[in-house]
Amino acid sequence: MGEITIQKVTPDAPEELFAAMSQLDMLCFSDAGWSPQDFMDEAAMESGIVLAAYCGKELAGLLAGFTASDTGEILTVATTPKYRRKGIARKLMEVFFSYVPEETESIALEVRQSNTAAAALYGSFGFEKVGVRRRFYREPVEDADIMVKRLV
Repeated sequence: MGEITIQKVTPDAPEELFAAMSQLDMLCFSDAGWSPQDFMDEAAMESGIVLAAYCGKELAGLLAGFTASDTGEILTVATTPKYRRKGIARKLMEVFFSYVPEETESIALEVRQSNTAAAALYGSFGFEKVGVRRRFYREPVEDADIMVKRLV
């Protein structure tokens, strides 16, 4: 595997990038995956943080989230199947936190209860389970654990 680079995506990025990000998100999350427009809209928000991970020129992973006032949320994290378990999601999370404003007090996210690898990754960043969203995911229907990381 080559060097992994992380790039913050701006709304003026090529449409092909937003399409590739959507394809990856749909691959990982089926009908719950984001559209190219969803990624573009999040990148256009002043508080949006959209990141793309590359191995060479190939899209290897993505993360989208935002901050608002004193809180934030990680909305989606996806890694191309052939690049899983190679530290890409960890790098994306590290870069995401580098963009989080100092006044942010907490970051939240939801994770599929069966996704123990993701939950362990989030736990390693200090996220703790604070609740459950019943039937949050479709295909298959599954509950999501709500996890929060306190920053102050």
